[in-house]
Amino acid sequence: MISQKMLSLFLIIITLTVNLVFCQTIFASQANQLQGVLDERSDGFFTMKKIDDGTVIMRTARNISVGDLYVDQNNNLFAVTEVAGDTAWARFLRNIELSSSFHQTGVTDISLLQVQAGNEANKDDNKIVIYHTHGAESYVPSDGTESRLEGGGILDVGKSFENALRDKPFEPIRSNETHVPHDANAYQRSRRTAEELLKENPIALFDIHRDAVPAEEYTETVEGKPTVQIQFVVGRQNQNMAANQSFAESLEKTADDIYPGLIKGIFMANGSYNQDLQPSSLLLEVGSHENTKEGAQKAISLFADVVESYYFGAEAPRDSEGLRSVALRSVLWLVVVALVAVGIFMLLSTGSREEFMYKIRNFFRKDLSVLGNKNKDGDDK
Repeated sequence: MISQKMLSLFLIIITLTVNLVFCQTIFASQANQLQGVLDERSDGFFTMKKIDDGTVIMRTARNISVGDLYVDQNNNLFAVTEVAGDTAWARFLRNIELSSSFHQTGVTDISLLQVQAGNEANKDDNKIVIYHTHGAESYVPSDGTESRLEGGGILDVGKSFENALRDKPFEPIRSNETHVPHDANAYQRSRRTAEELLKENPIALFDIHRDAVPAEEYTETVEGKPTVQIQFVVGRQNQNMAANQSFAESLEKTADDIYPGLIKGIFMANGSYNQDLQPSSLLLEVGSHENTKEGAQKAISLFADVVESYYFGAEAPRDSEGLRSVALRSVLWLVVVALVAVGIFMLLSTGSREEFMYKIRNFFRKDLSVLGNKNKDGDDK
């Protein structure tokens, strides 16, 4: 029979692992609840500046917190070290190669798990979800207001994205739900929408927003014409962050090859943004409230070309299973942490390193031999 000690050790590992997963799920849920209050400013915007010379890096109405990361249009990585009033001070870390390893907040060298390139995506596996957490957002020059409770111009941008994808090898699935009002529970309401749409087993989820900064912040020359830019937002408070970030970087690299300048940057912000639901999930800021809606619609149509090239083009085929494997590795890390915790617990309970090693050797000698005897004799003796 399996000894009581072996059974107890097994139960401790299972309990710790379940507790870790549970705590992480609760944390992600709490982050979603907070971000309705904290993820955007109701007036004004933040300016991110280089801490060494005060050069402006970017501006956004989305809240900036210490520890946030930003990859600009030239693939320069910055880490926010201080926020004072409307100014976020950031330190330059390095110029990165998209989809490669880099320093996180300038402290720890981390290896960004890559999305593995594979065969061309299965054209039957082509569903893409489009929804809007803040469906009242509008574009002042075109809509006459920055917000419409019955549904803002951002819904028209989502519709343009849907139409552009439908002309390609995709089956877009879009929700017209506005999730109003723009309050603390908006992400909780949109989470229910996303969970429902996930039943369709999509290869990607896009939550379409717009920023609230001067129009020039999101205007760049693309193919010789002034074009509204798109910014990716990745939530730092979710277990899929590595996969979400890898997805964003790979999409930006594809965009840089096709339409240089279309993607403004990648903002790794304090929040979850429901991205814990799917590894291939992103929040898109399509221009600002001071850009025209027509310009935003043109930009999102160009982005549909990027998505097509990413999944089906010769330059950037991607296997969506690779993204799921990144998320799986995050869960496996939890198991490793649980095993380490069990080891520490045993070491503390034994009182000395010598006794700890003796028990470990005794465990493998006696307890595991039970299984060998069972296999040899065909019974539990």
